[in-house]
Amino acid sequence: MNRKLLTYFFATTVLLTACGVPKELIQKIESGKKETIDFPLDYANLFPTPTFEQWDNDYNYYERYLTQDILRTQMGLSYNNNGVQTWWCMPSARTHVQLDTITMITDPKAVIGDWRSVCNRRVSYIDSVVYADKKIYRNSKLVHNETDADAFLSITETKFNLYGADKAGESFKRVVSKNYDIQSKRFLLLYGLSKAAAAISFIGIDKEGRLIINSYWVQERKVKGTYITYEAVMIQMIYKRQE
Repeated sequence: MNRKLLTYFFATTVLLTACGVPKELIQKIESGKKETIDFPLDYANLFPTPTFEQWDNDYNYYERYLTQDILRTQMGLSYNNNGVQTWWCMPSARTHVQLDTITMITDPKAVIGDWRSVCNRRVSYIDSVVYADKKIYRNSKLVHNETDADAFLSITETKFNLYGADKAGESFKRVVSKNYDIQSKRFLLLYGLSKAAAAISFIGIDKEGRLIINSYWVQERKVKGTYITYEAVMIQMIYKRQE
């Protein structure tokens, strides 16, 4: 299966499977239908104040939510190319754009149940600084919006099971089956035997009761004393509860 963004969301950090859907879920999937909702590009996200005086303070504010389990997964890569110093990390829990804290999971049991995707997209957020200008330039761009693929998520007290189909109406297959843990009320860890190799995403529930899972990769590019650019590419999946 192609599964496009659905597979991309997990491919670098989670071992994919190719199993069928349990019989007890087939009827629930078939009784419902695929639904698509268009959200603003910055939906449920927070950004640093775009000023020299406040940007760093806003960025550093979220460090308080990083646990030791999360920090152990943040293995970045740094290199220099013709004077441009680049740092890259995927998946990242340190991003200049963050899932809004009003979506925090105050009760872990709130995520238990069955969910169907209503949004599956990739968005790029860039903050750039030219030191001579002393200004921050911000740009958001929709990279891809997956309208064909369908996803069904079943969460128990201990397991995170994701099923996908290339197109609505096609047979679902299991994409991911992993243990999970929610930390700091906003981070989702998907793991096998060890949390040290966990996939890290942001997780939350919006005011409409929809489940949001954002996975980011980040890249920082800079020339000392000239400019610095922060780019976060968000793979966002939003789900509606299935009764």
